[in-house]
Amino acid sequence: MTHDQRNSRQDKYRVSVVIPNYNYAPHIGAALDSVLAQSIQPLEIIVVDDGSTDDSIQVVRSYGDKVHLIEQKNQHVSAARNTGIKAATGNWIALLDSDDLWHPRKLEFQIKALTENPDWAFVASCPDETDDFPQAFDADLQPATHAIDIRDFITKNQMSSSDALIKASCFEKAGMFDTSLKSAEDRDMWHRLTKLYKGGQVELPLYQYRKHPFQLNRNIELAIETRKTVIRRLFDNNPELKSHKRAAWANHHYENAIAYRDHVNRPFSALGSVVLSLILHPGNYFPDITIKRLKFLTITLLRACTPAKTANQKTRHTSHGE
Repeated sequence: MTHDQRNSRQDKYRVSVVIPNYNYAPHIGAALDSVLAQSIQPLEIIVVDDGSTDDSIQVVRSYGDKVHLIEQKNQHVSAARNTGIKAATGNWIALLDSDDLWHPRKLEFQIKALTENPDWAFVASCPDETDDFPQAFDADLQPATHAIDIRDFITKNQMSSSDALIKASCFEKAGMFDTSLKSAEDRDMWHRLTKLYKGGQVELPLYQYRKHPFQLNRNIELAIETRKTVIRRLFDNNPELKSHKRAAWANHHYENAIAYRDHVNRPFSALGSVVLSLILHPGNYFPDITIKRLKFLTITLLRACTPAKTANQKTRHTSHGE
């Protein structure tokens, strides 16, 4: 991309980056660095600190006027995102969780996709699940893209709160993040957004979801119950999708299995959820079963049959490694 092209796109796509934060002092600096390293710089970076009790405020303040810091009492992540979106002055909103990272060309590739698809009101990308993030891309790379709609979110979450780039005006019609939801609030937003607007995905790994010990302390059962609420809401509001119900609930149980196995070390619960998912909708697995899900089934079976460390032991081990 030439210097003139970059400046032109910066003028048309004025991106406000919104980062909610709660007690992620060890991680938010790297998240901010990944934004500041973008090949196309955003208009502004807004961090909404949701009542942190650690050193998060000091870390953010160390960036000076590069970052607009908003402090509020703890109200949960949805309220923090909403605060940031309302304070934004750009015409596009880029979301990023404070413990995740962007590829240096993340905004560049997403804005290119929007330029080529002017009817899109949002664009996503893919997570990088390798050990060599960020991957190096050719300077003249032309990444593939494809359109996504509400049906694509039934069996897979096609967008995340760390890669979504959304036209700011969309929130006026789709509404803000639901503060009554303590989990899956992003998925609820994507359902509303994709019902109203066209969008797509860049087929490149442009963000990294970082795993760390604090995530092991999340309330898995609350997350599962909240996801149920979001799924029920999806079909209540979109009766034309009722033929996809079994696929949606099958995917729900598959995601439960991932949570049980990887976050709380309950391999038998994970195994039961995988089996239930398979019974509910084998079409999620066959004939297009992926290597990833085959690997998951195999590892879950092995964990269910062999002794493993408790979640607390894993946390202590990982913490010493940091």
